[in-house]
Amino acid sequence: MYVKIVSFKIREGEDITFLELQKFEEKYSAKPAGLDHFHIFKDLNNEHVYFLVEYWDTKKHHDQLEHSDEHEHFHAMRKFAVEKKYDNYDCEVVV
Repeated sequence: MYVKIVSFKIREGEDITFLELQKFEEKYSAKPAGLDHFHIFKDLNNEHVYFLVEYWDTKKHHDQLEHSDEHEHFHAMRKFAVEKKYDNYDCEVVV
């Protein structure tokens, strides 16, 4: 299983906007092919920092979503809440 981890610094006062956009996308868009599930974690040591952790069947499925017009539109909407996109990690579930 392929896992994508991305960290974000959210603009001050936009935490709820960021989270609601994520929930809206999940609720009103069709589940992307190959996406098993995802979680959003809030960093307890750094204010306004979140980690998006997505679990995919394959990296190919993830890449197909990332290059879709619909997902590009979602990124454009979300950019107003995101101050900075930090690190990206490509992982594989081992245990």
